[in-house]
Amino acid sequence: MPEIRGKQATEDIKEEWKRAYHFYVEAPGVPHNKKLDRTERINYVADKMNLTRKQAKRRVKNFEAWQRNIKKGLVTP
Repeated sequence: MPEIRGKQATEDIKEEWKRAYHFYVEAPGVPHNKKLDRTERINYVADKMNLTRKQAKRRVKNFEAWQRNIKKGLVTP
């Protein structure tokens, strides 16, 4: 299923992924603990977008998979 991430998604869904990832990148994390850093960043996305933690995590994960698929040439941006 991750190999088709971005093929089935509509433009508004992709915009939501981009917005979530933008918040993820700007979030203050924990610099010396990789796992806790990701957790804190996802919590920040959830707070900013008024989502549950699971929804925020899924949006960030989908964006990252979509970008990998673009790099592999499986989908177009």
